[in-house]
Amino acid sequence: MELTYDNPASRLLNILVAGKKTPVDKACRAVWQQLLGAENEALLMSRLGKAMELPHQIITSLQEYYPGRTPTWQHWSGQVNRAFMQQNLNGQWTTFISLIDDHSITYLGMSADLLANRDQIGAIAPDQAEELRRDLSAIVNEVLASDLERSLKLYVCRYLRMLITSIEEYKITGALPILDAVDAAVGHTAVDAKYKDFLTSSAIGERIVTLLAASANLVTVVVGLPQLPAGLNAAKHLLGVA
Repeated sequence: MELTYDNPASRLLNILVAGKKTPVDKACRAVWQQLLGAENEALLMSRLGKAMELPHQIITSLQEYYPGRTPTWQHWSGQVNRAFMQQNLNGQWTTFISLIDDHSITYLGMSADLLANRDQIGAIAPDQAEELRRDLSAIVNEVLASDLERSLKLYVCRYLRMLITSIEEYKITGALPILDAVDAAVGHTAVDAKYKDFLTSSAIGERIVTLLAASANLVTVVVGLPQLPAGLNAAKHLLGVA
């Protein structure tokens, strides 16, 4: 089930619904690797931790938007948190998913609807995100194979990988980390003349700027955020990027 809006409740709901469709006797670790797109242990632990933060983010947002309202999250949050704490990653998937009952899915869906009514942030199409991720990964390989100065190469790849990670984790963390990564990548031009010169005066650099702008536009246009972060606006103006 893919929801129209992007908020922490929608993201958690998507993960749980996909998990409910998975055979309960499958290895718990393997299921999480599939659900979170984590191909190694380090990524699994990192992304599982971010998924575990979603209930707190949801409740915080509901309390902010609907103060004084009778809590509607008690059942689903209790079940989800219990599932996270009692699961056995070395055991079967049932150690987690058996605690996610139909009522939890229903009430979590209500939380997603409540947040969507306030934020109305749309979801990025998976094919658009994947195309952008592939393009960014390809240009990282180009930078690594180039004869750029080592320190400059490290900075460029660091920022591009931050952006790639934010796109890969979009289903968990949402759109804002993508903008944060673009903001950091372009904003570094203000303090690093060599970095700025590379982005503005080389063929690879100009393609990177195009991809950074495409990433920002994907979030601001498709997701419908009102404006780009101030640092990104200033840096884009500095670079002459429309």
